[in-house]
Amino acid sequence: MPPVEPPPSRPLPEGFLPPNCTFSEQDWPVLARQWFPVSRVDEVPAKPRQVILLNLRLAIYRMPDGIRIGRDMCPHRGLPLSTGRIEDDELVCAYHGLRYGSDGQCRKAPEKLALKTVECFRITMFPAVERHGLVWTCLIPQGEPGIPDIHSTIEASDPERPASPIKLQYEDWMSSAKFEFSGGEITIDSEHHQSLQDLALNEYQRLFSEMGLITTAPALQPSRA
Repeated sequence: MPPVEPPPSRPLPEGFLPPNCTFSEQDWPVLARQWFPVSRVDEVPAKPRQVILLNLRLAIYRMPDGIRIGRDMCPHRGLPLSTGRIEDDELVCAYHGLRYGSDGQCRKAPEKLALKTVECFRITMFPAVERHGLVWTCLIPQGEPGIPDIHSTIEASDPERPASPIKLQYEDWMSSAKFEFSGGEITIDSEHHQSLQDLALNEYQRLFSEMGLITTAPALQPSRA
């Protein structure tokens, strides 16, 4: 399994919620501890591309040392990094030209900005794990990646069937998804657990649909950015 790197360079602040969040203040941080697929590995471009996970805008891109996922917001003025470009081993913001390394740290800014220091500019980065031909991430990572072992699930039901992730059915992923919800000081009863399960599966469905990996599935609930 590829290593989980880089670790978040600046974790999301306590109590964080994405702008225009469609999830409750109670549910979002619980769901944000789950792992979700955000792209096919073979579709990660060299140029940053925006993806949305749990209403949070992310930028995914390919660097010389691997795939990277960061918050799609330049720390300088809050503009989207997905409009930027990759030059050598740096992500360059399209608006003011700040240059960021693989760890999210700003390395250089144009002299015309007259910035006293670049050390204070750092992208919030998230882990990027390649598995089953997909890129998985987690917004509040804790411990080992909680990614479904789809191969074991398929082999248990049909040993002769190949477990190519690109050809799997929607039902295969749904039956393989295992969520362990922990709300810290929040008590999650059975009814709330089922509600969280439905929300997580709905996000799975939306993401797989956007990746073109499912063609028929139950109706989706709208997800705003």
